[in-house]
Amino acid sequence: MMSGERQPAAVRYVVYSPPFDPNSGGVIFLHRLVHELNALGEEAVLTPADMASIRPPLTLRGRLSRAVLRRAPKATEFSVNPAFDTPVEVRPRLEQDTVVLYPEIVRGNPLKARNVVRWLLYHDPAKTYHFGRDDMFFRVDRNFDHPGKLSGGAPDLFLYEIHPAYRDEGRSDRKGACYMVRKGYDKPPIPETENALLLDGKSHEEIARAFNRCEVFYSYDEATMYSQYAALCGCLSIVIPGSHASREEWIDGYAIARYGIAYGLDDVEHARNTMHLVRPLLEQREREGLDTVRNFVRLTRARFGAETRDTNTLPRQRSRLSICSILERRASDLRTTRD
Repeated sequence: MMSGERQPAAVRYVVYSPPFDPNSGGVIFLHRLVHELNALGEEAVLTPADMASIRPPLTLRGRLSRAVLRRAPKATEFSVNPAFDTPVEVRPRLEQDTVVLYPEIVRGNPLKARNVVRWLLYHDPAKTYHFGRDDMFFRVDRNFDHPGKLSGGAPDLFLYEIHPAYRDEGRSDRKGACYMVRKGYDKPPIPETENALLLDGKSHEEIARAFNRCEVFYSYDEATMYSQYAALCGCLSIVIPGSHASREEWIDGYAIARYGIAYGLDDVEHARNTMHLVRPLLEQREREGLDTVRNFVRLTRARFGAETRDTNTLPRQRSRLSICSILERRASDLRTTRD
């Protein structure tokens, strides 16, 4: 092989995912991971998840979720984010060094892959998980590993990004409250949300407008970026506790919630006094995210693939590929193949 010629990637990544959903943090992470792996020069593709392998609990939310899953688009209609470099393989090519990544909610190993990675995007203590004995684990944060009980300890892998819709408009006429349930569906309602505006299911733009109109936002979900987004809009952000004994225990495993969010109604002063620190923290986590992807590449190569090149040579700056540049790169690859 000639000096300077690009060597093939040591492993090939297949990410098992639902269609792109701009309102689902976990799905955004799955699609973003494929994009960032390709931007780093790796070979990564999405494959549509068989939604029968994702079985929500038999609660009201679970039954509603199953109804949604039954209406999921066919593989031929699989939606992606056009701003991402995310090739799709309906029938993925599985080779000896292929690594298949499943989100934690997937039961078993639907693709019968030889090399399996589980990404712990969330932990529901009421759920029974079905993992393989030889699976490799990564987590978004410590709480999502409950902590360490699901995998015995796992490296971090996260890809936070601030949605541009969320900014403080500086309005002086704020009034009322809004709230979200999301993953906090099993908590009893509090009086403060009885007449508040429910935001579940609304678009980012609609939610951003509500955050700029309302004085306070309540979240029954203890692990959603919407709590941070409310603070970015200048709206007092309060999480309804339930899973943790104290604020300290909560943020010990969910570092992104360190500033600007009250853990309970008696923690409001902390949220007010640290609201200005939310954006700098999110921007820091954005920068750290690509480093976790690079570490993911190192560790999966060491576990599943042959060592073909030094990953320290991978670019450190985030690649912001435009759609045009992606298409140009693919066209170039096709021309090279024909030559």
